[in-house]
Amino acid sequence: MDWIINTLVTVVWYPWVHPGRTAVIGFIALFLWIAFRDFSQQKNAIKRNFPLAGLARYFIASAGPPLRQYLFENDRDERPIPRYIRNWIYASSENKEATVPFGTQLDIDRPGTVLMRHSPIPKNPNYDVDRVLVGGDGVQPYAAAVFNISAMSFGSLGQNAISALNKGAAKGGFYHNTGEGGVSPYHLGGGGDLVWQLGTAKFGARHADGSFDDAAFQETAAHPHIKMIEIKLSQGAKPGKGGILPKEKITKEIAAIRRVEMGSDVISPPKHAEWDDAEGLCAFIKRVRDLAKKPVGIKFCLGDPTFLDEICQAFNTTGICPDFIGVDGAEGGTGAAPLAHTNLLGYPMLDALMMTENKLIEYGLRDRIKLCASGKVWTGGALAVALAAGADFAASARGFMLSVGCIQALHCNTNFCPAGVATQKKWLQRGLVPDIKGPQVANFQHAVLHELAAVVASCGYDSHAALSRADIMKVVGWHDIRPMTELVPYPILGAAK
Repeated sequence: MDWIINTLVTVVWYPWVHPGRTAVIGFIALFLWIAFRDFSQQKNAIKRNFPLAGLARYFIASAGPPLRQYLFENDRDERPIPRYIRNWIYASSENKEATVPFGTQLDIDRPGTVLMRHSPIPKNPNYDVDRVLVGGDGVQPYAAAVFNISAMSFGSLGQNAISALNKGAAKGGFYHNTGEGGVSPYHLGGGGDLVWQLGTAKFGARHADGSFDDAAFQETAAHPHIKMIEIKLSQGAKPGKGGILPKEKITKEIAAIRRVEMGSDVISPPKHAEWDDAEGLCAFIKRVRDLAKKPVGIKFCLGDPTFLDEICQAFNTTGICPDFIGVDGAEGGTGAAPLAHTNLLGYPMLDALMMTENKLIEYGLRDRIKLCASGKVWTGGALAVALAAGADFAASARGFMLSVGCIQALHCNTNFCPAGVATQKKWLQRGLVPDIKGPQVANFQHAVLHELAAVVASCGYDSHAALSRADIMKVVGWHDIRPMTELVPYPILGAAK
């Protein structure tokens, strides 16, 4: 007990008598306290046996990721988004020079690399990029932009980030997907077009037991800013598992919007309770479309390819099909996911996209259903590849997060995002000013379309609609580069988009 009293006297009273010694004495006292605390605890063997050395060990380990990010890793190595891509997005968002000097830093002859065929007679770029009409009889069709904001919910992102994204969507004329967390005031406040995503938990349109609430859905879906509905079956970063919102991120406002209780993690069920087969999915699509009178689509990460036959057969048998299909790649991102789901499950986006289009053509459905691609579509070049592989339009989440200031700190699941993007902490969100970041969102989307137009022209076309799989090449071995049409189960060209 005496040593505790002496320490308190040393730290609190002694510096008033000898202020020049305050820092040294306080520093020593702090380390003595930490050493005693770690020496006494029983959970961590390293800290118990070597208190101060253990403290240094874990401090250095925690500092490793940011040190590698800024000091040691080169521009190509950092994951999931390498620095050279992030720098391009940052520069584009701020209308700065986004060209690169001295040639590519990539090993473009590495197997697996995707390249595009350019024409010996290129065109002048047409920067007036056409929109894509989605929806047919019985609904209000929507002319979607070719590049849009993918699903990110209020809850996973803070209100300032959502507001900035929506303001950018309004300024740039493209849509903003709400994510599965429901429609918040921050989705509606900026005036941007919305795609309302319905996940397995039906947030914002659910009864207390989690079942679908037709009346609540119809009331919200009638809002003029909501242009389309997307029914999420699965997502690339965690296919086969529902969404996760840690309890640390759940505020009273979020709980009210989602119609859930506070105090525990909100985990969506792995599947929709309203159906168990493809015919049931079709019935739910009709139910939602009849209520909304707007285009309705589905989104999935492809796992078992026989699923494509099942849904296409059901589309033809029931006469009910979605207005669009969102194909999410296994390389997609999320705020929180189990390691195995992120690394192990699902097809990559390009493969899944081509397989999906093949089946739509085989069953005579391609001209009725539009395709949206998502999964590492961050630049105009990546967008050109996705369109050539079969997509009608594309969406990105992480690209737009970077445009509002995300620094890839990898704290999305901790509620401690230093850039104020993926957090509900007000003091962290303060750094993200929607009126400043909103225009940057629009600048980034404009830069992607600008680069797309340049790539399309280099391939010899006037419009991105002319792109096809014949324009994509893939490195399959050293000095072995083949057209993508030779690498799919059966090549299909000239499909109506």
